[in-house]
Amino acid sequence: MAKQSFNIKRFDAGLNNKDSQKDLTDGFLAEATNVNVGHLGKIITTGKLDDLSSSFTLTDDGDAAIQPGYGLFKFSSDITPGGGAAAAEYLAYTSPKGEVFLSTSATFGSAAVFDSATLIGTGSATDAQPVYYYADGGLRIADSDFGNTGNKQIVLARIERTNDDHPDVYAAAVTDQMKFYTGGFVAPAAADFVLNSGALHAPVDPSSNVEDGVDPDSKDFRIEMSSSSSKTDGLWPEGNYAIGVSYVYFGGQESLLTNISSPIAIADAQYFIASMTIADDALNSFLQGMRIYAKNFNNPDDEYRLLLDVNFELGSRVSLANEYDAFINKSGYVVTNDTNNSATDARAYAIKSPALDTYSTINGFPPEEKAITFNGAEAFSYKTATVANQRAFVGNVLYVNDEGVPKEMGDRIQYTPVRKYDTFPQTYYLDVGTNDGDAIVKIIEFGDRLFVYKKNKLFIINIASGSDAGWYVEGEFENRGISHPAAVAKSDLGLVWVNENGMFSFSDTVNKLSGAIDEDTWATNIVATSCSVGFIPKTNQILVIGDSTSTVDKGYIYDIGTKSFVNIDIANTLVNKKTTNLVTYNQELVCMELTTGTTAGAGSNDVYTVKRFNTDPKAQTIDIQTGEIDLGEPSVDKKFYAVYVTHKNADDLVITGGFEGAAPTTNIFDSNTFSTSSAMVTTKFKIASGSRVKKKSIQLKISGDSQADFEIQDITIVFRSRGVRG
Repeated sequence: MAKQSFNIKRFDAGLNNKDSQKDLTDGFLAEATNVNVGHLGKIITTGKLDDLSSSFTLTDDGDAAIQPGYGLFKFSSDITPGGGAAAAEYLAYTSPKGEVFLSTSATFGSAAVFDSATLIGTGSATDAQPVYYYADGGLRIADSDFGNTGNKQIVLARIERTNDDHPDVYAAAVTDQMKFYTGGFVAPAAADFVLNSGALHAPVDPSSNVEDGVDPDSKDFRIEMSSSSSKTDGLWPEGNYAIGVSYVYFGGQESLLTNISSPIAIADAQYFIASMTIADDALNSFLQGMRIYAKNFNNPDDEYRLLLDVNFELGSRVSLANEYDAFINKSGYVVTNDTNNSATDARAYAIKSPALDTYSTINGFPPEEKAITFNGAEAFSYKTATVANQRAFVGNVLYVNDEGVPKEMGDRIQYTPVRKYDTFPQTYYLDVGTNDGDAIVKIIEFGDRLFVYKKNKLFIINIASGSDAGWYVEGEFENRGISHPAAVAKSDLGLVWVNENGMFSFSDTVNKLSGAIDEDTWATNIVATSCSVGFIPKTNQILVIGDSTSTVDKGYIYDIGTKSFVNIDIANTLVNKKTTNLVTYNQELVCMELTTGTTAGAGSNDVYTVKRFNTDPKAQTIDIQTGEIDLGEPSVDKKFYAVYVTHKNADDLVITGGFEGAAPTTNIFDSNTFSTSSAMVTTKFKIASGSRVKKKSIQLKISGDSQADFEIQDITIVFRSRGVRG
């Protein structure tokens, strides 16, 4: 029988170490390490993790190294965090001791350049595990390690306040920038107001609709309120009315109420007269305004109804449907904390009928809530967070339970009202898989769904409805959870995630992507409690770091286009130091590496470097192995004569082989080294005469140190079948 040739020109199916090497279909390889098979008809080398730039390096005095898989976050902002219009993507990094660092799109700097409150904690913890979410121009950071005492959520709120035009009510001007805030949504205190033996003062001129104002003296505010002096045309029900006051913080987020005075009696046909005076230069930058409410205690079903809505920059009004009335700026007062010797007055209002606006209708929750925010509370925290459909969601919370007692609740998700991204009413919660012996590890949004990952199970919650009453559990999937929050990422495929059982994605259902990888090998290479997953936009690939503590030297790259896996390792593609989670920044996949230093303590000079996955082919130590090739005739003896490889830049590579299932590590050729040509050439590897015996199959291996621009286009095997004799 004449000589024949068998051509291998597809490699794009990638690694398959699960199926029999004799039964690999076209395009699969039995081994593929540090190579890229994402291009049809060729093999090239993969990229690697390189430094993003010399500017993205931090030196710190000992933060107990990186907490593997934690620390890094990307956000997009219309402003530079320190102030000024510069729309870009920025990086935030929080060290294990809780210090926050922010990039300015070109370099890293300590958050101290933006504000002095740079820590999520004031304790001595060196293992903070930060969790972030970003919404409405503000970045929120909390410590997900509940064992660290003294840590609290901080907000880098985007604010802008003036003090050079009327009304001058803020202590200092703030340009449009991010400012650290850990004060929570504290309700007003009686000490903030001028009171008359526990009661409110009466307006000076209740009939003229213009308030001459009274000096707040050393206080911030003077609220003046009374009932009308005679029974006229008021529509308020007769009764004793409690007066509740709240502060409105950045983003229009309102505190709970404080009753700062004794009740006011309203007789039949009487009504309220109300005004307020504000001391100049008195307020911190995070306060936006305040609201005054009244509630009839003679009616047990009554609610706190709005009397006066005050915005410290715009003015006052008696209904949210009205335009603001401008403040009246008064001069001549001598106010202790006022540098301008003036005060700003709200107008006096004759409020003749109860408003439709109540505290509950304005905020979406009643003023009796036990807690409404995580910010600033050392007793509260959460382990994961995301933003979806104009709400923030946090999961696995340390928060108040149904009885108002702080408790760790691993099944609970707290969420905010619409566009109130720091307001978490106690009663706004979902319990997912209650009492199932598991806890939420990660929540992430995708396509009007919340993906809630516990360690063992995945829950998918449909939140497309604008009302939480319309939300429902769309699916539950056993053994599809994750053990580390860095083990899931968004990609062009949708969500992809990794656990000890494989890599998965979701379309209409959960799909296993790693079906060609041997399960035992996968479980050895992937440490579920410290693996990281990230999307490489340029090449449409998924990077899997098997262990971000660097104790395991394996990982994978999955190509979405070809649905193929290849192996990667620390020696060539990854790094051999601890790494943070993976994020996509300016269209590149990045993480942070502990470059030098491993111990805490002043003077240890730990250095952290932002790494990017450089997709350009790099010089690599590669290993390529074909399947066991029987040329379509598994029972027929063949005589193998030569192997031809079309390639370029294959210096220092060798080709070896094996017959009938033997490991492909034997030099079966007269010469097994490649041409060193930088042009595309075909090298013939003649099989040594001693190896030309009757064999049914052959397997080939190409390995060694490749150049960066190495490429293989095809492999051809020349053989002669010996035929089948009966």
